[in-house]
Amino acid sequence: MGNVPSQVADITVEWFNEALDGRLGRVTELRAERLGEGVGILGELARVHLTYETGHSGPSTLIAKCQSPLPENQFLSRMMGFYLREVNFYREVATQLSVRVPHPYHADCGEEGLPFVLLIEDIAGARCPDQLAGISHDDASRIIDTVARLHAPFWDSPRLAEMSWLPPMNNPLYQAGQGMALERFPAFADRFGERIGPEMMSVIERACNHYVDMLHHVAGQRHLTFTHTDCRAENYLFGGSAGPDTVTMIDFQLSTKHFGPWDVANLLGGSLTPEVRRGCEAELIEQYHRTVVELGVGDYSLEQCWHDYRMSLLQMCTSSVIVSDLQGGNDRGADLLEQLFLRPIIAATDHRVGELLGEFC
Repeated sequence: MGNVPSQVADITVEWFNEALDGRLGRVTELRAERLGEGVGILGELARVHLTYETGHSGPSTLIAKCQSPLPENQFLSRMMGFYLREVNFYREVATQLSVRVPHPYHADCGEEGLPFVLLIEDIAGARCPDQLAGISHDDASRIIDTVARLHAPFWDSPRLAEMSWLPPMNNPLYQAGQGMALERFPAFADRFGERIGPEMMSVIERACNHYVDMLHHVAGQRHLTFTHTDCRAENYLFGGSAGPDTVTMIDFQLSTKHFGPWDVANLLGGSLTPEVRRGCEAELIEQYHRTVVELGVGDYSLEQCWHDYRMSLLQMCTSSVIVSDLQGGNDRGADLLEQLFLRPIIAATDHRVGELLGEFC
């Protein structure tokens, strides 16, 4: 591993030319423009504007991503292997997918994932949905089609075992999340208990106490695939330089081997307002199931899909507790994190996920 910049401000002309080593034209100037508020919770994001030496050419802009400047977020990302995972995704998988992802120019990190740097394609002019406001049924439908096309080729595939860096849900780092959940549950209960209600808080507490059992239960299922695992609306770009009808998937720090419906639950539970979700949820789950079956997934019933969706919502309840001390970095980031914590729990309450505790407790 070479020298890896800790922050976007450390990306210099000299470092850039050495790191790219002729894969793009030689750069004489670069200017980093920090991206908007409340994005890049686990990492620092910037659009880098490039000026090339006479006779050289390349993209006028690209996206740079480095570790979060916040120590709490760095600690969580190192412990959970998030940065290391995304670097390996862009090195090994990104160019082999049928779904659209940004083209990687450079990906590197330190031995434990810190520091890390990505230089990837800028999807110029793309529309990013507003997750805080809640996305539309149509946007959700287009994202569902995209994740179904990601899942189907990897469903029960031996290719998953070849990705040694892609963890199952019961990997040791995630098992350590049980201790983190139990440590953070009292503060979580103080902060959100009144809005969640005592019955659901009891379900969440029990799930936290049996989180390792839940992870082993999930990882033992045979219908697993490559999941995005951070399937929130702002990790999908619509249109722009990728093409007017194209949805581009970004941010692979959380990718795992998991149920495909985890991504569906992650999207519908976290990126739609509860009112919109309740109106279109059944239709979108049926769409997802129909699409993966059409793409070749066999022996997977709609009933099993619904079960996996509910189990994913139950797991998200504990996940919300584990990450509840993440810092948003600004007011919008803080509001976004709060919605990421609460909306899936509202969905889990709607679907009586406490009924599933007996499967692993």
